Amino acid sequence: MAVNTTYKYTAIVAPKTVRLMHLHPGLETDPICLTLITTALESAPEFEAISYCWGSTPDERGVTCNSTALSITHSLFTGLVHFRYADRPRILWADAICINQADVVEKSAQVLLMPHIYSQATRTIIWLGVADDPIYGAVSPGVAESISQALQLLPEYEPENAVDTATKKQALHRESQRLSEEGKPNLLDHDWALLAALLGRPWFRRKWVVQEVALAKQAVLYVGGGVEIQWPDLAQLAFTMEGMGIHRLLSLETGKTVLESITIPLHCITNVLMVQIFRTRGTLVDGIVNTMDFECTDARDHVYSLLSLGAVGPTILPDYGASAGEVFQRFAIAMLLQGQSLKLLSLAPDRSGFDSPGTQRLEALPSWVPDLQLIRSDVMISYTVRPQTFFAGGRGRPIVSISDDQRILRCQGRIIDTVKTFSTSLVEMTLADLPHLRLLPRAAVDTSPELRKKRLVRWLEDNHQLAFGHRTSAEVANPDTEVMMSFYRTMVCGIDIMRNRLPPELIAAFPQYVQWATDRAAGNQDGDGQRPPSMLNYSAVIDESIITCTSWLKFCITGHGRFGQIPSGSQPGDCVCVLIGGEVPFIVRPTGRGTYTFVGECYIDGVMDGETFAGEPTQTESPETIHFE
Repeated sequence: MAVNTTYKYTAIVAPKTVRLMHLHPGLETDPICLTLITTALESAPEFEAISYCWGSTPDERGVTCNSTALSITHSLFTGLVHFRYADRPRILWADAICINQADVVEKSAQVLLMPHIYSQATRTIIWLGVADDPIYGAVSPGVAESISQALQLLPEYEPENAVDTATKKQALHRESQRLSEEGKPNLLDHDWALLAALLGRPWFRRKWVVQEVALAKQAVLYVGGGVEIQWPDLAQLAFTMEGMGIHRLLSLETGKTVLESITIPLHCITNVLMVQIFRTRGTLVDGIVNTMDFECTDARDHVYSLLSLGAVGPTILPDYGASAGEVFQRFAIAMLLQGQSLKLLSLAPDRSGFDSPGTQRLEALPSWVPDLQLIRSDVMISYTVRPQTFFAGGRGRPIVSISDDQRILRCQGRIIDTVKTFSTSLVEMTLADLPHLRLLPRAAVDTSPELRKKRLVRWLEDNHQLAFGHRTSAEVANPDTEVMMSFYRTMVCGIDIMRNRLPPELIAAFPQYVQWATDRAAGNQDGDGQRPPSMLNYSAVIDESIITCTSWLKFCITGHGRFGQIPSGSQPGDCVCVLIGGEVPFIVRPTGRGTYTFVGECYIDGVMDGETFAGEPTQTESPETIHFE
């Protein structure tokens, strides 16, 4: 029977009240019929929460809701068809149906309840779509078994110990080669295409899924055609694959690039797992940093989708009546003033990494407010749940205030140096070779292993030339050990991929790493057998640190002769600023009005451990109030 009237939502008035969907039973080809019932959360019946990707609004399908017509996205429609029971109702919660999306007041209030909804649901059922999607391709029924087999091939590892991880990587490579030669299952010959097809679904990049999965009592992924995967299995696989660098092992050692397209989804899955483990101890800034590779349709959701993750420190209330810029500024002010932390400034003004079409920063945002739509490259600051790595501004609290019009940030600190000269970043070198990657800022990866190896060596040589090309023959013959160690530290920002400080013996192995990388680029790895295993492990750690920590930055020499790694947007004459209580220094730019604008966080060797404010300050060295626009 045709439904002629359109469903109209009745406003939710009582606090902690939600709508639950009672999905009527039916066969696959039957129309979708459901009933929405309003209930207090504390007395709600058992229900399951659906996590899915909204899809395109124009692509809508009709359902019958409370005997009236309701339009929903095609993605959710196919999910309801899949999850509907044939013989009994099923009680579900799905945001697009259970929240009146046209009512910004209700939407803001219900977003605050979503952590309670997903944590109260008996389980979260994740809908990735039909098996053979016309846009995203087909997912094989064998993908669950493929994941199980891959888990059996991977070792356990301790992520805190970079050298131990490198040792296991080397052993894993040798063992995989041996098994391959014997015709036995191994990582090099495993069919990774099944996993790649699964992770090509857009759900894995949707920012809302972080809290939807992290808060779930149980989470299960479904694809049409009978695919069912337990979330913990997929999360463990992604965590181990990323930690052990399986995608790089495949591409650099075998030339297979099947995993290159899913490095970001793998990273996203790993980060959801980290949120599950640490969310009761993290801040909202931790959540922002951890989820920079996720995407939102509504820019405001870069904050609102993560509100449940800020268990420690300040937060803000969702307000869908505010613009994205207003939301970002409220977030920044709360973190700086109420949170009494400068970690937020490591995201400012953005982390786009390079200029590309579509990376225009929101107008009228002060430079100290990060545009959270443009957070793409990693940061040096530590997560709150881990020991802090750097103490450039000492161990005291920051001294900050904001002008009445909320345009000027005032911080106590010092301008200690200027940018004199710098080299090209590894990312910019990649874009010079492959300019089309500027159109793909979220996936700017060179899929040619040989070109990557050669480019890395070119980058190493360019930076060494910038640092030491002016040396006399006597200085070449008798290099200053401290200066050389400073250069080596700067090339990796002194840290490994877990933000642990690298030990001096590993830093001192940098020349051997350069030789190893040079031999690798020339296709000459026969000498690996003659190198001590510890040296191969050190080289692997340094290699990972460069890719993770410094590839987006530019090696520089300051006016006072310091070595540093600075943001890609830095210019000669920019200043190095150390703020009291800041974890890292910042590159800032004079405006000519007695104020500065932020360019971004940086690494400057020799000032990362509070040296700027150590000892008794003279009158000219005392901290001053620095104003930022």
